[in-house]
Amino acid sequence: MLKLKHSAFLAAALASATAFAQGAWTKLEDNVQVPAFGATVDQVEDLDVHNASGTKIGEVDDVLGTDASTPSALVVEFEQGGAYPKQEIVVPLDQFTWENNRLILNVDAEGVSAMEIWND
Repeated sequence: MLKLKHSAFLAAALASATAFAQGAWTKLEDNVQVPAFGATVDQVEDLDVHNASGTKIGEVDDVLGTDASTPSALVVEFEQGGAYPKQEIVVPLDQFTWENNRLILNVDAEGVSAMEIWND
């Protein structure tokens, strides 16, 4: 009986942690600056996302922050047919670089698969 209660408690705690993680993000308004790219949220949204070899792998759907004025992550909608998951994934800003007028994701498909799924 104690083991069953313990399992139920752990399941509830994990569910709460997942809900909190999703709820901790704030979608940023279009006019907020994204200093990492020298652009506004409006300019960053809908940018194509490329892998290190230059292949388009997705598109920026949203810019998220820990508060209304601090960009911290991008929601990337990955394209079907590649190694990346066909889902919207929350990717921290520090995983991107801006090179040759392209947004480059510096994480492989396996690394992306371990990141948070965005359920808008």
